[in-house]
Amino acid sequence: MAYVPEFSISSALLLKVEEIASLRERIQSSSIAVTWIPALQKDTRTRTMHASTAIEGNPLSLEQVKVLEDGRDLSQPQPRAKKEITNYLAGLRLVEKRAKKIKLGHEDVLELHRLLATDVMDQGEAGRYRVIPVRVGRHVPPAPHEVSG
Repeated sequence: MAYVPEFSISSALLLKVEEIASLRERIQSSSIAVTWIPALQKDTRTRTMHASTAIEGNPLSLEQVKVLEDGRDLSQPQPRAKKEITNYLAGLRLVEKRAKKIKLGHEDVLELHRLLATDVMDQGEAGRYRVIPVRVGRHVPPAPHEVSG
């Protein structure tokens, strides 16, 4: 049995529907100035890099991440923290470059892993399936022989 709601169209309801339609039209006909889009994308990318790596323990501030994204260097040496950010940026660029690709394969995943993990991974080899057992907190992922290819 299909649900049949009980309601009647009142003048107040009709007025609200017309207001919604008018606002929808205004939104669809407006546009963000094209010159703003790259700046918005860059800001979003920077905030994403900072938040994602901070969750993993990266000590760099949002301002320091902005400096690295601009291609400048930090005054205080923190090689591993800097490398995590530059790797992340390279990974994002790869994803943007391949965004329209219809099918992604093992090679794409391993290339992304290589970009993200080079010089920051404590165990295993960046860009290759793992050959060692690992643990993520209390979670024990599948054994290495169950992961490859």
